[in-house]
Amino acid sequence: MAKQNHAQSFRSVILATDFSPSNRVAGRYAALLAQHYGAELIVAHAFVLQQPALEVEALGHVRSMQRERLEHLLSETVKELARFAVKSESVLGQGRPIDVIDSVSQEHAPALIVLGTHGGGATERHIIGSVAESILRTIHRPVLTVGPRVAGPSPDRLSFRRILYATDFSSAAAYAASYAFALAQTFGSDIDVMHVVSEGSLGQHELLTEREKEFLGVLGGLIPEQAEALFRSRTFVEFGKVRERIIEHARERKVDLIVLGVHHHSSLAMHFRTGPAFHIIVEATCPVLTICAP
Repeated sequence: MAKQNHAQSFRSVILATDFSPSNRVAGRYAALLAQHYGAELIVAHAFVLQQPALEVEALGHVRSMQRERLEHLLSETVKELARFAVKSESVLGQGRPIDVIDSVSQEHAPALIVLGTHGGGATERHIIGSVAESILRTIHRPVLTVGPRVAGPSPDRLSFRRILYATDFSSAAAYAASYAFALAQTFGSDIDVMHVVSEGSLGQHELLTEREKEFLGVLGGLIPEQAEALFRSRTFVEFGKVRERIIEHARERKVDLIVLGVHHHSSLAMHFRTGPAFHIIVEATCPVLTICAP
């Protein structure tokens, strides 16, 4: 019997918000995804009390103005997005964002986390924001990141007409494939399967062939039908730098969603830790879904 598609079993969609303008587009994606899957929309914000507020609450035993302001902002955000979701709620968590989001995602698993990021842009590395970066590197759950170049989706219904699934033929990439193909199935999307051969891999045809066989074996073990679907997909093998080829392909093919698998031992993960995957998020004109294998 085939295993259940992961992306068809989201119980909740968690929007991690800092109330910045960059989160408005991410919020719309989160709400429409919750609508599409009939999942609960959870709008979460993490905070640390400033010293004056801490003293007010500790000594006066009353809620501080800081807490009341954040509660108001959270309430307004939920009110704006609630009409799209079957059910919605807010979580105002005191502590580090990574801890709050991790706790909420565990409580409401299986969950999809949605982030918005402004991109930073002032540094050569294009830092996407410390909170987004820590979540992407740490939490082992699907994370949809909406970068600064992503336009808002249709106001009433989410559509992913074409999905780009980039693979390095690792087990992590196989795990991500189960999400990519499940999403393509539920949204009726066309899917491009893409492998980028880096300059250092040129001339290693036998190694690539062996890795492809191993990848298909892992994918077949996860969901056999998707191993077959891979062969029916439009497949692209390109040469050059991973992030550049992915971004160019997404632009040329008018891709609506990029799916990446990351793992400590995969080559895509090496790109992820050293920066290029962050470049993909910042430069892409569509959301990027990252999947970290368990």
